Amino acid sequence: MLDYAAPQHFPRASAPMNDVMERYIANINDPDPEFAATAFADSYTGEDPVGTGLLELTRQGSMFDLDLFDVPFTPKKAELIAPVRTTFANSAAMAFTFWAEVDGREITIDIIDVMTFDADGKIVHIDAHWGVNTIRLVD
Repeated sequence: MLDYAAPQHFPRASAPMNDVMERYIANINDPDPEFAATAFADSYTGEDPVGTGLLELTRQGSMFDLDLFDVPFTPKKAELIAPVRTTFANSAAMAFTFWAEVDGREITIDIIDVMTFDADGKIVHIDAHWGVNTIRLVD
């Protein structure tokens, strides 16, 4: 039998992480020019998808320099497919479906993002877990 006692002191409150992750999805659906300034640390790292190499981005005002991204699709929308899962530490995960248009055709990608937060509750790292087996052609 597993003998496990939950920590008596939670180092981070889960509500702020949950809020930022839900706003991340909302920002895909209805872009807010101030989202980056309120949700991300001044610089952050990420792999999207994991295994393709680490990106390091620095925020300039309310925007990040997105010239590093060579994205061949147009984002359409995103929808959580399960509740955000927070931890006793400074990370949380969410599963969502992402819709995009590629060469005039609509696709979906099922993604699990794992985000790490700083002491101010801002995103400092994102690992996006998805691959060819999670991409579907809609039409």
